[in-house]
Amino acid sequence: MRKQHAAAAAAFLLLSILMTWPLARIAGRGVAYPGDPYITVWILDWDHHATLTNPLSLFHANAFHPARYSLAFSENLYGIAILLAPFRLLGMGPITAHNAALLAGLAFCGFAAYLLAFRFTRSFAAGLAAGIFYAFVPFRFTHLSHLQHIWGGWIPMLLLALIWYVDRPSWRNGAIFGAVFLMNGLTNIHWLLFGSFATAAAAALFVASGVRRWKELLAGTALACALLAPFLYPYAAAAKLYGMTRAWGETRQFSAVWSDWLVSGVHTKSYPSLIDVTVDPERWLFPGAIAIVLSTAALFFVRSHPRAVVLGFLLVVIGFFGSLGLNFPFHTFLYEAVPGFQAVRAPARWAAIAYLGMSMLIAVPVAVASRRRVWVGAIVPVLLALELNVAPIRWYMTVPENPDVYSWLQAQPGKGAAMELPVDVAGSEYVYLLRATAHHKRLINGVSGFTPPITARLTAMARSNPIPDQFLDELRASGVEWLIVHADTLTYFDASTREWLQREIRRGRVSFVRRFNGGVAGDFVFALRGGATADPLAHSFLRGERTFNTDTFGAMDPPPQLVRGSASFSGFAFSPHGIRAVDLLFENGAVRITTDLVPDRALSTTFPVYPQTPRPRFVRKIGQRPPGVSRETDVQVEITDGRGRRIRLTNFWFRWE
Repeated sequence: MRKQHAAAAAAFLLLSILMTWPLARIAGRGVAYPGDPYITVWILDWDHHATLTNPLSLFHANAFHPARYSLAFSENLYGIAILLAPFRLLGMGPITAHNAALLAGLAFCGFAAYLLAFRFTRSFAAGLAAGIFYAFVPFRFTHLSHLQHIWGGWIPMLLLALIWYVDRPSWRNGAIFGAVFLMNGLTNIHWLLFGSFATAAAAALFVASGVRRWKELLAGTALACALLAPFLYPYAAAAKLYGMTRAWGETRQFSAVWSDWLVSGVHTKSYPSLIDVTVDPERWLFPGAIAIVLSTAALFFVRSHPRAVVLGFLLVVIGFFGSLGLNFPFHTFLYEAVPGFQAVRAPARWAAIAYLGMSMLIAVPVAVASRRRVWVGAIVPVLLALELNVAPIRWYMTVPENPDVYSWLQAQPGKGAAMELPVDVAGSEYVYLLRATAHHKRLINGVSGFTPPITARLTAMARSNPIPDQFLDELRASGVEWLIVHADTLTYFDASTREWLQREIRRGRVSFVRRFNGGVAGDFVFALRGGATADPLAHSFLRGERTFNTDTFGAMDPPPQLVRGSASFSGFAFSPHGIRAVDLLFENGAVRITTDLVPDRALSTTFPVYPQTPRPRFVRKIGQRPPGVSRETDVQVEITDGRGRRIRLTNFWFRWE
């Protein structure tokens, strides 16, 4: 049996790699999207940093300064961070750690559901089928940006621990249940709420069937709740301090209707006719045809497997009606009467409970079939894997190397805070959180499921035109010492930000500190203190003029969202060290195509101080989509300068037909 379990664990890890390919190959830079995954990377990194430096400050994270309990604006993910700690201590980077957790979370879902199904059926094939469905149900791939929803393995482990205890009540099994309950709560608040309800409903069935001994399990649960309390209190405190509850209209928007269970996720290749992008992704709930057929078939075997069928059906009912949210009385009652449920943004996520129930039901006919004809039982896991497979996935290739300004910020003494400008432009707040993993300094910026009033007020001031005088006073009152201005992303707010800086410099309230290489136009640091600002770099920047980079830089012209047939790619690259080559990387870096470097008088006039780069323009026309490049693909530029150093630019997604 141990060999079977070990084989199953290895199979789910391998399947997790294959189903998400090519993530394992690009684990150091690939993310599902340049948005929510950056929040998750930052949370996991902050968990690790705060635990090692000041555990009592865990929930007073460095973003959203000076708001309190800022980690409680999202999931805290501490249960995942605990498991990542050994790898982080060995030097694993934040993005790599996030992706290792994603792969491990999928494998854990599969293995946990396998163990639960095996407990009911004693069938290896049935366990594999249940695990493959539960781990790779389309819901998981819809939520690739939300690591907490990938980590659904603790819910089947909760039910498994409950059954262990019911079958053999003991202090040991009660403690095991408490430990699983604790880890589920530390991993995902949604799963704490939903999983606790589902487990309580399952326990009620056992009570109704005559089980009377519960003291050890209740003791283990009570201890787990006591240990969870320090991680739950900040959510209650933040809710009281900032009014953090979900409005009825917002929750209703993310409540499913019954027809959403027939809407497939965009990653799914098996049911393109069921894709409906007009429906919010939170409500893409179709589990796959094979799962529906097998779950229904299980009802005919209730006599041979009563526990699996009854418990599975119970979870399907809870998950289905829960997913309807405020469109059905069940979740409506919880929303109005039970603490915690008003913070649930998307009741449609109750579907995960239904998927667990379906995995238990799927195991039953597979177990019956495998006992009669082994090959029949063995083929179902294969069919499920083929139906649910979405690989290869188009990942977003971020640039993991942090710009120089963040190394400087990390080295600054004291507890002074920083604000990055511009604010809330082209996903800037997500990027600022990602880069906060390099410096861990207090930061006014932030993005999450909730924005505190102080952040909203400062953001509104920073986006005003003109920026009001009291903006600087508010920043000083919040403990801000540094302004980091990213010249590349000022865009629309260019004039107002520059004019405000010039005004405050003339008044002696702001002074220029230093320019850093960053993108094309550089990153500029200003201090909120008086002093002379005679540096020509600062004055050139404030006048909107180009400033000199001491390192390689460039930019690519964004390709159209849809390319038919031939495609042309172009951009520019400069370096004081010269440019050796510029390559186009497609398909998450798997396909490399060299470009041609040509002179461009207009570019050389715009950037006149790089004589080492006489051919700054790179161009390449490609007649048709190259072999190995998918329709849904990406392109990223890699510049090799005269020193042999390679630099990658912004990644672009597009469709190539």
